[in-house]
Amino acid sequence: MVTNAASETESSVTSSRWVDRLASKRLWVLSTALFVPFALVFFASSAPFSIAEVREACGDSPPDLRFFTSGADVDSFLAACGPAGRSTYRNMQLADLFYPAVVGLFLASSLALVIRRLSPPVSAARWLATIPLLASTFDYLENAFAWIALRAYPDPIRTNDLLGFASAAKTTTSWIGGGLLLVGLARLGTLAGRRKVRSSKNALLRRFGTSDRRSTTA
Repeated sequence: MVTNAASETESSVTSSRWVDRLASKRLWVLSTALFVPFALVFFASSAPFSIAEVREACGDSPPDLRFFTSGADVDSFLAACGPAGRSTYRNMQLADLFYPAVVGLFLASSLALVIRRLSPPVSAARWLATIPLLASTFDYLENAFAWIALRAYPDPIRTNDLLGFASAAKTTTSWIGGGLLLVGLARLGTLAGRRKVRSSKNALLRRFGTSDRRSTTA
């Protein structure tokens, strides 16, 4: 029992250190400054590595944006792209060497800051801030399978079947991390609203109390 308690305490302290590093305002500002323009260019621009260019060249969204893709779907996508489309998809994969790290760091830092405001100084719950980093790991695994598919084309390869599972794991963990962030922000907003109402009530009570005392004195 003592050993288990000591182990749990050590784990909580370690998680607290992790979150303390992630929950840095300087890190959050830096990750935000990287994430926002990167995401805008990556998703909504006409840059040669953008997802919009891949859609235009291949006539469909890349497997990276689907919840799940079978091996046959990967083969069909690459065939529909043609040489020019596959080149554009390769350009997207080059940019995607950096995007998972950028988005993972931004979401992890954001979640860590929220959790630090809502949880005790030492809490195992702070490990939840690492979920976006897990999503980034699955994203890199997905990218590795995409590179293998591009290199092997036109020959079908067994790892094409695994790309869809990596995508599903990435999407699921991303949704969980994003959902926790939204819930945490909503909780912070609720607490801030309650504090504001309580402060306003106290101010009114003090004001009326002062008025009553003046009336009694008069």
